[in-house]
Amino acid sequence: MKKTIYSLILFASVAFSGVATAQTGDYASFLNSVASRSPQLNAAEKGHTATVRGLRTGLAPADPEVALEYYFAGETRYELSVEQAFDFPTVYRQRNKISKLGISKAEQEYRSARRSIMGAVSDAYLELNYATERVDILTRRRDDLRKVAELYKEAIEAGQSTVVELRNAQMLLTEVENNLTLAETEREEAAAALTQLNGGAEIIPQGYPQFGFTGTQDEFVAAALAADYELEAAAIDTLIAQRELKLSRNEWIPKLKVGYKAEVEGSKGTNALLAGISLPLWQNSGRTRHAKALGEAAKARHVATEASARTRLRTLYSRFRTLSAALAARLGDNSGADYPELLKSAAEAGKITSVDALMGLGEWYALKDSLMALEYEVAQAGAAMALCLM
Repeated sequence: MKKTIYSLILFASVAFSGVATAQTGDYASFLNSVASRSPQLNAAEKGHTATVRGLRTGLAPADPEVALEYYFAGETRYELSVEQAFDFPTVYRQRNKISKLGISKAEQEYRSARRSIMGAVSDAYLELNYATERVDILTRRRDDLRKVAELYKEAIEAGQSTVVELRNAQMLLTEVENNLTLAETEREEAAAALTQLNGGAEIIPQGYPQFGFTGTQDEFVAAALAADYELEAAAIDTLIAQRELKLSRNEWIPKLKVGYKAEVEGSKGTNALLAGISLPLWQNSGRTRHAKALGEAAKARHVATEASARTRLRTLYSRFRTLSAALAARLGDNSGADYPELLKSAAEAGKITSVDALMGLGEWYALKDSLMALEYEVAQAGAAMALCLM
């Protein structure tokens, strides 16, 4: 049994619009619930069903052949024949094993498709949450800069300021408005993508999920590889290739052919039994070499897939640890938490002007924006790690 090396810290009192009728505390359950309503998963399920049914066909012996030959000359004369061809029994055995392996591979591919859809849900949700937070802070920044611009206009009329200072404020305002427009567009796109994945029901962002992972990097990589459906599918490919090689060798065994024939001429008739073999002289030429080449290719793909997965998982683990540590340090540093209040107090005491106070908030907003970006990156890395283990 795979060792569990991670835990998900649940949402605190979270309810998602459009997700059944209950609160969703487990991020994995949330992703699975949304994905289950997506048309993409419905298409994947139907494709999986079709694939499995296809793999279960063509395993029976060849169809029997029935023929009637009627001659229109002299006395009534006709011939009736029934023939059936059989491969050697080991051929059917290998084909059945290949079919079962193919079904196992199809199951892994379906699971991989489901995980990919859950990943799309996660990406859309996290992006929606990030864009929503940015819209909020950029809206406040825009409103502050509008006040700055109005104060500069009043100061110019009173002869206490210059047009250059007003233009600086207006350029900052334009930059923030542009960023706000982009953030609103990103929020709308993420919301639309998430709604589509949720079967048309809107989902309201409720904050980032918090992830807590235990275990070393090697333990995480081992657990994630054990749950890697693409890697498992590649491993099954190597087993299929081995069976294909055995099948190609068995197909060199002659086929069997049996039958019955009746010949009637007038009132006389004769019966005969047919037994024969089919010699595979040309049809299987080169098939064994082809099967060997497929086996080598499957092994190479499996090695490449595992190497790529190991690198990706190690990088993901390191990224999450590094970003989480940086975020914890930033959240633990409260030196800038009271900066807006300090600016307000300084302006009220006459130490700085209201314009200077509002402009000074720009640095605080920039810090908040970078902190939100860091939180978003941590959430993305954590969600990617959790998906690897689902």
